[in-house]
Amino acid sequence: MTSAVRAGLAAVFGTAARIRRGRPLHPVGLLFDAALHLHGAPSPRGAAFLDEAMELHGIARLSRSAGLPHPSPDVLGLAVRWRQPTPGGTAGAEDRAGTENRAGTENRAGTENRAGAEGAGKAASGVEAAPGTTAELLLATTGRTVPGRRLLRPAVRWAPGLYGSLLPYGAGGGRVLLGAVARPSWASPARLGALARVAAARPLMFDLVVASPTGPWERFGVLELTGPARTDADEPVRFDPLRHPITGLEPAGWIQRVREGAYAAAQRVPDAESVGLSGRRVRSV
Repeated sequence: MTSAVRAGLAAVFGTAARIRRGRPLHPVGLLFDAALHLHGAPSPRGAAFLDEAMELHGIARLSRSAGLPHPSPDVLGLAVRWRQPTPGGTAGAEDRAGTENRAGTENRAGTENRAGAEGAGKAASGVEAAPGTTAELLLATTGRTVPGRRLLRPAVRWAPGLYGSLLPYGAGGGRVLLGAVARPSWASPARLGALARVAAARPLMFDLVVASPTGPWERFGVLELTGPARTDADEPVRFDPLRHPITGLEPAGWIQRVREGAYAAAQRVPDAESVGLSGRRVRSV
C-alpha cells in the first residue's frame, strides 16, 4: 500500500515539475544567512538538537508555495540548512566557510545534495545522520492549535505567524513536531520585495519550538535570518530533509516515507528560468 501511494505521488510531483519546468511548489524565494542559537527545551526530548545548547550556521529560504500573486493568500515556506555539530559541539570550519562564501561552498553543496553525494543520512531507511553532515528542515505556515498544527494554512504575511513541520519526527522513543514562530518585530506582507526591504533593515527573528503531537509548544532556541536577501540566481539550491536529516530526529510515519519518492521525482527535473526580484531572468531553486 505504502509503495503504491509513494509511486503515485512521485508520478504526480514529477509531472507537475515538468509542467512548471522545475519546482512543482515554492518556485521562487529569497535566501538569507541563518544562525540557530539553541539553548535546549525545558523538557528533555532525547535529541541533542532539541536538548543541548549550541550555535549553528547555514542558509535559509523563504518562499510562497503556489507562487500566487500577492495579496492572494498562499502557504508560505521556510527551509533551513546547516552543518551539524561535531562531537566537540561546534559546527566546524566547513560550516563557517559555507556562510562566508555563499556563492561558493554552499552553492557546491546544493549541487552535491541533488546528486546525493551528501546522502550520509537517510532517515527514511532508519540510518541516523552523522555529525558534521548537512541537516535540513522544511517548515510551512500551519495553525497553532493541536488540530491546526497538522493543517497547512495560507497566509498573507511573512510575520507574525507559525511555520510548522506538519509531520512528526521520532525523538527519544516519542514523537515531536517542530516549528518556528515568526516574531511580530519584523511584520511584513507576503511579497518578496517587501521581505527583502525588511531584511535589509533588521534581522528576521523566529522562536524555534517543539511539541508532542498533542502537547504545548516549548521554545528551544532562536533562528536569526540576516540579509541582504539573495534571489535564486545567487545560490541555486534545493532542500531535501529526508536525505539530510537532523541527528537524533527521524522523520516518522508512513506519510514521511511516501513523500521521499515525491521529493526525488521533483528534483530529477532540471530548473528552468524564472523572474527574480529585479525582473531579470533567474534560475528557480
